[in-house]
Amino acid sequence: MPELSRKEINWSRELFLYCVAAEWFLYGINVVLFCFCVRTLYRCRLRNRRALFIAVSAIFLLCTIHWALQLVNAAELLMVLEMMARALKGVKSPQKELVNRANRANQLNIAMGAVYVLTNLIADSIFIYRCYCIWDFRKRIIVAPFVLLVACGGLGFASVIACGMEGFSEFLFITIFFPLSVIFSVLTNVLLMALAAGRIWWIGRGARAIMGPAVVKQYRTVIAMILESGALYCTPGLMYLAFFIASPPATQVIFAALAQIVGIAPTIIVVRVGLGNSVDSVESFRGGPQAQGTVLDIGPDLDLDLDLDLWDQKANLEMV
Repeated sequence: MPELSRKEINWSRELFLYCVAAEWFLYGINVVLFCFCVRTLYRCRLRNRRALFIAVSAIFLLCTIHWALQLVNAAELLMVLEMMARALKGVKSPQKELVNRANRANQLNIAMGAVYVLTNLIADSIFIYRCYCIWDFRKRIIVAPFVLLVACGGLGFASVIACGMEGFSEFLFITIFFPLSVIFSVLTNVLLMALAAGRIWWIGRGARAIMGPAVVKQYRTVIAMILESGALYCTPGLMYLAFFIASPPATQVIFAALAQIVGIAPTIIVVRVGLGNSVDSVESFRGGPQAQGTVLDIGPDLDLDLDLDLWDQKANLEMV
């Protein structure tokens, strides 16, 4: 175990407390959102609501595990720092106990990394599925995001495994694998945002030609929602990369926040889908009662004389 000065011990103690505070606060938000999401899915009539419920529940369970591991890990590390502080005052602690606690903290930190990578894979899969639905289930559209997702997961687990074999807990910045994983995750979500927003914008052009400029506001609302959820997901990743370059130890706090945001962002998406606020139906444009379909199958290349009732038959239901 390396010897730390009193100043380094105090700084490390504050860092661990910031990590716990950040994750505790965001986990509380996550709990409220998850409960509201379950209630929304129970009341809505989405075709794939069972699959969405399983995915969101898995993400929430993993976020809960990470939160619990964070608390236990912080307790172990604070105890190690307390023993080091006593040693500076001349009070010797059993060396074996100190080493054992430090090793447990390392193992917990590495386990937290594995939980985060798995959670991130499930969350990104939800975003990819949403894009897949928006593009009318065209498989070629999601090939590039899927490749990026596989690269992100592979690099993330490689970082965790490499540090686990060496016995280091600093997988966040001691190898290049984890930063690369974050880069691929950000690229995946930026690409998905562009694909989803671009698709809706393109469809909106055709809808405006038939239904007038009033429809543009509703399309802009949908695009804004997509960009908001993407920004919520990508911003902590970009902050992590910035801190990785400027001050690597500070990435621990960003990672604590990211571990919960990775669950909050897809949960918000599912809530919006369940409430029907992610896109308006064709009937809402016509002033009639809300229908089950959406306007996502309306393209500018369609015949402008096509009857609106035909659109209802083709309308896509989910994940906009």
